[in-house]
This record gives sequence, structure tokens and C-alpha cells, in this order.
Amino acid sequence: MIRTLGEFEAAYRKGLGVPLPPRPWRTVSEEWLQRFGDGVGDHNPLFRDPGYAEQARYGTLVASPAFLFSIEFGANAAIWGHIPEEEVATKDLTLLYLGSEIEWHRPIWLGDRVRGVETPVEIRRTSMPQLGEACVCVGRTEYWNSRQELIATMRTNMLRFPNPGRGVESAPVTGAERRIAPDPLVWERRRRGGAPLFWEDVKEGEPVPDLPKGTYTTTELYLFAHAVLSTRRSRHVDEGTIDMGAGGRADPEYARSNRAQAASFDYGPQRICWLIQAVTDWMGDHGTLLRLDSRLRRPNLVGDTNTVRGSVARVHRDGDDLLAEIDVENVNQAGTVTANGRATVRLPAQGTDLAPPFPRTGEHRPGMYG
Repeated sequence: MIRTLGEFEAAYRKGLGVPLPPRPWRTVSEEWLQRFGDGVGDHNPLFRDPGYAEQARYGTLVASPAFLFSIEFGANAAIWGHIPEEEVATKDLTLLYLGSEIEWHRPIWLGDRVRGVETPVEIRRTSMPQLGEACVCVGRTEYWNSRQELIATMRTNMLRFPNPGRGVESAPVTGAERRIAPDPLVWERRRRGGAPLFWEDVKEGEPVPDLPKGTYTTTELYLFAHAVLSTRRSRHVDEGTIDMGAGGRADPEYARSNRAQAASFDYGPQRICWLIQAVTDWMGDHGTLLRLDSRLRRPNLVGDTNTVRGSVARVHRDGDDLLAEIDVENVNQAGTVTANGRATVRLPAQGTDLAPPFPRTGEHRPGMYG
């Protein structure tokens, strides 16, 4: 068993630069896209409604940019590298998700066969005010389709540190805050959709519409775990819990003793998906998300009430690309920023032909040849 940070660092370093064996190819289906949207609370019809998507920008369903996390979580290389999972106990060395840097290169289309390839690429020592000595582990994930086209690249940063056996500082919940049911917010959400947002109309400093996510519940935790990540059962049960669904996160005592959290807590990428949704809702169907650099700042616990907010940080040209940079952040009921990031979006120019790629047609009338 690996019990010290030095032992972990030495073992992790041995696998740097060596890809992990990838999952098999999987085919992007309507059901998978819709299940993902349910898991993250994003009902954007461009990503889940075939009738809407057929008349929209791409002429068919495409995946949300956040769908990468459902293809491959992107953190295994940063969590374990090539170290067998059973050789490191979280009661000795626990971990925190620090954030990711993502670049998108092309859309994910309905019917694509996709996979992610993870590689541990870096480990370095650091020191944290609350946690002391720690290691930052970095994994790179390349997302491919079966046409040998690179879809996106992601760098994930994980913190590995000696387990203090108690929850790290979290936002106070006094009971006086208004709790907000998350489900109706998903159905009631309004977004730009097909109304074009032109680059010339975007001004630095203007706000991005708030994305209220309501009060975080165990249902939200399990929806993300099982609709976005995996429905597979755990092969191992760590000491102190009988429920390893969602990685043990739903068990408050396990969260405190093994994961250094004050209570049941979320997956870090769940909040990154929220940041992405706020940007895609703002930019509409004709914008293209190119990059998101994100950081997690504080735990997000069951019982916290979350809102994503943002503003336009910069509007500029890069060659032929017309770009807007958007600062986004998730804040909880105490006004504490628990995650933030900067997104880069490409927007169309005024006068651009935004007609659908395929002509709108009436009902098909069979002829002699079908």
C-alpha cells in the first residue's frame, strides 16, 4: 500500500507520458444526448430535440461542449496515473478536483463513434494553506472520433494530499437561506437559441444572464453520477461506507473521513458543466465555444444554493475570428465563489448568412423510386 505523499509521487511519476488503456468506442445516440442533458440540468433543444436541431445551425443533433465529460471523465489519469486504485486508500491520501483547461476543435455529431485517451503528464509539489504539503497531478485527455479527427483536448488538475480526517472549510448554511428546488429551474430556463448574437453587438462589461441552479441535493448528485458518468456498480467498498455510488460522495461520514469534505459533495466537473451551460445559453446556436479555463475554489456541498453568473471580459479579433471572452463563476448562498473560469467564444459577424445548411422542406411524397 502507498501511504505517504513521497511514495505516491514516486509511483505516479513512473507512468508519466504513457496513455491509459482507453474505453471501447461508443456511438453518440439520441438517448445518450438526452440522458446527459438530464444529468447536468441542460435542456437546450440544440443538443436534445431532433425536430429543433434539424432546422437549426447544424441540421442535426450535436452534443453540448460539456458532453466530453460523459465520453471520458478526464480525471483518471490525474487521480491515479498508472497506480492500481487499490494501492492508494483515500483515508491515507485523499484528493480534490482543482479544475481543467479545455479546447474544442470540432462538434460531436449524432452517430459519431467516440472515445477519450487519458495520459498522466505532470506531477509537482505544492503547499496549501489549509492542507499543507500536496501534489498537483495533471492528466491530458484527447477526445477522438472514429474518423481519426481530434474533437477536443482537456488538461485536468487534481490535488493529492495527506487526509486530515475532517472536512475542509465550507460555506456556512444557517438554515435561514431560501432553498430553491432545482428541477423546475431546468424546465423554465430561457436561452438565446436561434436568435443570432452578432460580434458587433457584444460590449465589454455587459452581464451574461444568470443561470440559477437551485439548492444542491443528493438527487442532483446521483443524476450527474449515473446519467453523465456511469451506471456501473463499484467493485470496492471503502471502510466506513456501504454506499459507493457517486464515489461515496452521498455518505456524509465518508465524505468527512475519506474525502476531507464537511458533508456530501459534488463532482467538480458538474460545476464546469454549469459554467459551460451559462456560456452556450448566452451565445446561442450560432456561437462556437473554443476554450474554457476553469478553477474550483471551494467545496460545493449538498444543501448549498448555486447560481452561475458572468460578464463579457474582452471583445477582439484574432485573424478572421471574431471573439468574445467571458468570465463566469458559480456562487453559493453565502456569495462565495466555488468555481470560476474564462471562456473564449467565436461569434458571427453582422451580414453573415446563417441559413440552415439544408433547405426546409415539406412532407416527403413517395414517387416511383421511393
